[in-house]
Amino acid sequence: MAKNEADETLFKERGFGKLLGFGKKPGLVVVDIITGFTDPTMPMGSDLTPQISQVNKLLHTMHTLNLPVFFTTISYDDDTLADAGLWHQKMEGLHTLRTSTEAVKVDSRLDFRAGDSLIVKKYASAFFGTDLISRLNTNDIDTVIIVGCTTCGCIRATAVDALQYGYRPIVVEDAVGDRSLASHEQSLFDLQQKYADVIKTDQVIETVTSKYAPIS
Repeated sequence: MAKNEADETLFKERGFGKLLGFGKKPGLVVVDIITGFTDPTMPMGSDLTPQISQVNKLLHTMHTLNLPVFFTTISYDDDTLADAGLWHQKMEGLHTLRTSTEAVKVDSRLDFRAGDSLIVKKYASAFFGTDLISRLNTNDIDTVIIVGCTTCGCIRATAVDALQYGYRPIVVEDAVGDRSLASHEQSLFDLQQKYADVIKTDQVIETVTSKYAPIS
């Protein structure tokens, strides 16, 4: 995350950026790491190879500890993209995210296992128009670890909604990515100051392993 000392000082002096911490039980939300976003040749795509590596580390930890994992994809069924509302008028690339195409499948490099949930969404937030809240509540989850793409769009929207619905958002700094480095860095700064805890993969794994490992 890029550092701007003047901004950081100003925000700290005014009481921004307090830590929320982890609660009683976390779940991992893997946002839109699908071929349409990870293939750089596609309109919505960029190279997320480093982020995928970090996400797999987190998936290994969550699977080992039997903690819930939720993948999301964006997928449109309607030929006219009526199920995308006005959004597709803003971004033409959404036309490539058609149900049953390769573009909407979870990237094959991820350790997506039987038992992991797949949530189909139509808009930016993993919460908007989906049953994610019900799934989190059913699993007694109060902490949402958020990874995936894009930092300025679906990650930010998901983190803001998580906070607004009463969950503790943890955005994993080196496991989220964007097409624009500037947007990525600014979004991470904003999220840390106002909406989420932004921490790196190794710290998340250390915390989750020590805090939520079953007592033998």
